[in-house]
Amino acid sequence: MTLEIKHKIADKDWLKTPFIQKVFTALQGDIPADEPQALFVGGCVRNELLGKPVEDIDIATPLEPQAVIQILEKEGIKVIPTGLKHGTVTVMNEGVRFEITTLRRDEKTDGRHAEVSFTASWEEDAKRRDFGINTLLMDLNGNVYDPLGYGIEAVQKRQVRFVGKASKRIAEDFLRILRFFRFSAQYADAYDTEGLKACRDAASNIKTLSKERITQEFFKILSVDNPYEVLNVMFSHDVLNDLPPKDYDLKTLEQLCTFQSRYGLQAISSRLLVLAGLDMGNVRAMSNYLLIPGVFIKDMECILGSVNLRDLTCASAIHESIYRFGRNATAQSIMIELVQDRVMNGYAPTALGIIQSWEVPDFPISGHDLIKQGIKPGPALGKELNRLEQQWIDNGFKTDLSALKLPPKS
Repeated sequence: MTLEIKHKIADKDWLKTPFIQKVFTALQGDIPADEPQALFVGGCVRNELLGKPVEDIDIATPLEPQAVIQILEKEGIKVIPTGLKHGTVTVMNEGVRFEITTLRRDEKTDGRHAEVSFTASWEEDAKRRDFGINTLLMDLNGNVYDPLGYGIEAVQKRQVRFVGKASKRIAEDFLRILRFFRFSAQYADAYDTEGLKACRDAASNIKTLSKERITQEFFKILSVDNPYEVLNVMFSHDVLNDLPPKDYDLKTLEQLCTFQSRYGLQAISSRLLVLAGLDMGNVRAMSNYLLIPGVFIKDMECILGSVNLRDLTCASAIHESIYRFGRNATAQSIMIELVQDRVMNGYAPTALGIIQSWEVPDFPISGHDLIKQGIKPGPALGKELNRLEQQWIDNGFKTDLSALKLPPKS
């Protein structure tokens, strides 16, 4: 199949990156330009057409992985064999990193894994992709190719539709159910009815996927601008509808996301916590599907600690929260307080200003100081240290030891 130019994108600086130019030139070699040996594929092309930032760069090639490695290493380009079984290598240079994948066809799929063989056909490779908007190709000159003939139209009409029959695409990889909802939330004006039905029909198969894959995709869904809308559609179509607690409130999540967007404080951990009804027990129950990182658990515990501390409408309370739970947790607790109408919206900028600028002091007393006063190491020493620390906090974090009531020497 000879590729035909279907669209032209104006010059973009990232296309002129010396490293990208070097990779393309090396892979093309002496082969005529009308037989491209490297083309941008998928998200970077889609986003350029939509005027959205290009974040991930992927390149497709008819060259097999070992040939790609040999050609690039000969040019002094570092190549990492990240997925040779599936035809993928990664190259990087001075912060520029992208994947190069050989054109493929599926030989065998089971909903979780795929056995592939390599091909020289751009059309065959496009047919195994998930959605029409992800099938587009582009060269260094901004020429866009549409191997299936409907990718550009799908982008222009903001349609997220499966390539071919939706049920067949999903049966090849059940993660595509979650990807359908994420991409629809990000790029579509409406949900494709065939896709929705196919996702509902196959939803029970999500449980067969690894928690790692589910977690990665679900967190991407939580990261979109309006996750409450897409989650509502998902849950109403029986997709992961037993993930949140039965009494979850998407309206609260909607309000949280609104405030996070307003103040530029988007955070997955607080969104997950609100989805769980501010209940760590519910968060842990989500482990049936999700592998929640320990850092997220700690973040959520700190956010709850800040929320439950005391009234955050005064500087002293904010200072204590920053000291005990950190700046990020305190900022997210302010977002939650706004949702719960316990903090006035007009006060939020003041609170966030304090969070950003207040210099956190160090507690001036150590266990060694108390041992000098005659307190023996053990529970009593820890209890006294905590008492003095709270007294120090209540006194406005005064560092003058004379202001604290140290126990007399015994």
